[in-house]
Amino acid sequence: MDTRHLLMDYLEDCKNKPFEWGKHDCFTFTNTAYRKMFGQGWADDWVGRYINNSTTLNRNELKKEFGFSDFTDAVDARLKRISYAPPLGALVTTKQCRKWLIGVAMGISTGKKAVFLDKEGILYLPFDDIHQAWIKPK
Repeated sequence: MDTRHLLMDYLEDCKNKPFEWGKHDCFTFTNTAYRKMFGQGWADDWVGRYINNSTTLNRNELKKEFGFSDFTDAVDARLKRISYAPPLGALVTTKQCRKWLIGVAMGISTGKKAVFLDKEGILYLPFDDIHQAWIKPK
């Protein structure tokens, strides 16, 4: 199955799945999408490290845990930031839906729109609402 179909199948599974910290939040959503499309997540080693007893770590705890002063620097260390329309599978952020401690919500590009988690499922936004985007390095 090609990358597009793998992503679309995953999005279909997520369309009515409610948000849940540590199980189905914007990080696990994007990391799992990467794993489905590319065979590994964009940050598999971060799974579970941003939560302590179902409570998210605060900014200082996140800095200590991950060694980065901000979210953008942390992602830049793993993926290649781009400044053009995000292709299929790109990690994207927005400030147009619920923002988290990192100041943005994370999502995935379908190549035509960006998809993010909402309280009870997924939310599609136009590329105009994208704040930043990254692709898997070659």
